[in-house]
Amino acid sequence: MAAAEFPSDLSGHFWATLEHRPELDRWRFEILDYQNNVLLSGLARSERQAAAIVNAWDKVIATSPDEEDPSMD
Repeated sequence: MAAAEFPSDLSGHFWATLEHRPELDRWRFEILDYQNNVLLSGLARSERQAAAIVNAWDKVIATSPDEEDPSMD
């Protein structure tokens, strides 16, 4: 997957949303778990930047040495 392509389906029980906020001239992204808890949210200058942030987060979570899903108690 290219870094510029915004991923909606992430590793594990996570997914991401992206919304353009024209009044801010920014892209708002969120990473959610299977219970719709927001794990990360932010604003990016471009869709490409939002994709890079979300892809980096997913890579860290997917390669974490912990065996447990961080979204589950």
